[in-house]
Amino acid sequence: MQQGLSRVPIIRLWNLLLVPVQGELTDAHAEQLRHDVLNEIHVAGSEGLVLDVTGLWMMDSHLCAVLTRLAQAAGLMGTNTVVCGISADIAMTIQSMGLELRGIRTALTLEEALRGFGITGPTDAGASPNPFDPPPTAVG
Repeated sequence: MQQGLSRVPIIRLWNLLLVPVQGELTDAHAEQLRHDVLNEIHVAGSEGLVLDVTGLWMMDSHLCAVLTRLAQAAGLMGTNTVVCGISADIAMTIQSMGLELRGIRTALTLEEALRGFGITGPTDAGASPNPFDPPPTAVG
């Protein structure tokens, strides 16, 4: 995991980078985040980038522009970007302001975003046991 001045963690998850964006980002932190993520893509050779904005309180035109530029730059580096977790309030704000997330794929949830990269969790039929569950006890 890498973290620069942006205060946002950049988590390596197999061949993906997961960036959980939370709270409120200043313009300076958003630009630093863009720099840090692109550097990490270069270092890790990541095939995918998931920007999880579930924890964002608001999204203004500058942050939309930063995310769009980040996705476009990542695309130039061969990395596909998905933004997930856009709340109803943020979606309405983006729409009412006439903003666009050009060229950015979106997903409702992190699980849906990961599924878009071919990563799936266990299903009920044939699921492996949870490694955090206590071992079964013998009866007898």
